[in-house]
Amino acid sequence: MRISHCFNGDKLIFNFFPEKLDRPRNPKIGSHGEFMFRFSDGRDFPSVHPDRLALVAIMNTLPFVEETLKIGWPVSTSFIDATRIISRIKIVSESNDCPPVKRNIVGKPALSFSGGADSTAALAIMPLNTEPVFMLRTESNSRTLYDSDAALESCRKLSRLGYQVNIVESDFEYLRTPVGFPTDLSIATPAILISESRGFDSIAFGTILESAYGTSGPDYRNYSDSSHFRLWSKLFDAVGLGYSLPVAGVSEIASSKLCRDHPLGVVHQSCIRGKWDKPCLKCWKCFRKSTVMAALESGEIPEISISMLHDSSEVRKRLLEDKPIKHEGVLAYSLQRVGGGGEVVEALRLLTRSDSLKTEWMEFWYPKSSELIDASYRVYSVEKLKRHLGAMSSDQISELESWKNVHDEVRQERLNLLSQLLNYPSIIERAKKRF
Repeated sequence: MRISHCFNGDKLIFNFFPEKLDRPRNPKIGSHGEFMFRFSDGRDFPSVHPDRLALVAIMNTLPFVEETLKIGWPVSTSFIDATRIISRIKIVSESNDCPPVKRNIVGKPALSFSGGADSTAALAIMPLNTEPVFMLRTESNSRTLYDSDAALESCRKLSRLGYQVNIVESDFEYLRTPVGFPTDLSIATPAILISESRGFDSIAFGTILESAYGTSGPDYRNYSDSSHFRLWSKLFDAVGLGYSLPVAGVSEIASSKLCRDHPLGVVHQSCIRGKWDKPCLKCWKCFRKSTVMAALESGEIPEISISMLHDSSEVRKRLLEDKPIKHEGVLAYSLQRVGGGGEVVEALRLLTRSDSLKTEWMEFWYPKSSELIDASYRVYSVEKLKRHLGAMSSDQISELESWKNVHDEVRQERLNLLSQLLNYPSIIERAKKRF
């Protein structure tokens, strides 16, 4: 694949040309594809160091390249050397005589901001000069449930609180089928592109503990030893930017708690399908968040959560088809602390091991994650995390690090029970509906 770029007034446009071997990876693109970036307020797009342009090119085309990505502009030798960590493909450039970009020693942090609970929690424990950068998906005729209304309102609220919020529009999500990020960190490409003009020295993400340390799935992992961390931290460093995960030691439970208790919490909304203050109340995220918030208040399971169990095809799909359920531990925590719900919720409690799983550690901060916070503000953020959440005890750390959630015969039996109750209402319930 070959890729080039051009600046056209308020737009930065990337054009790429798949070769024959590349095309099976994304047949809809054909012989030519493009994606662009522009400020939402129409300002001209700033100049960008060639190495950073190349990193953005990689982040948005990597899944579609079969053998070689040919960068159509000069980059530095040190950047090309850094890309050798990508073992699946080879990256070459027009020439390697460009001076490398250096980290801004008096810079400020950026945060890739989504408007949700996790990125809001990250902002709450980052320095006050942090600049949120929101990627606004360009409108298209492509069918999608995404609605930017709530996230844009979050940005407006942050602006009124005095934050410098940067909104950059892009259409790179339409490269993929289904619509979405080509790589999981593509969301940060606007922040990378404006990092020189805004003086950023690092870019933070709202990645939480379940995603960083694997507790959304079957096994705990040490993220610092993962191939994902080695890849992206090295490539960010190669373009003079820190790769920072300030809430990597914070569970979804703790991030929800932070947003509930911290003044910044008023700016967030987790649902990306509904309007501001009107979540869709149909999606998996709405189901999880409504149950979590009820648990934090030690109340009854909300009626809307019960309704979604029965009426939302997405919620039912996640519960019945994911083995194990993504963020299953979060559900276990919540179902341990909410009452009611009837036989279906009891079956879900059984499936998620709510009767035996230790989950108190989810309320606290995992101190080993401090190494993932950029050194320029690590001390500041650690103090905030300790103050707002407190650090896990040694026993709680052991419980986290021994996390296992394997789908075995016992779990399948419990899943069968839940499936039966969801798909075949009880005789009493059917009688009520009939009469």
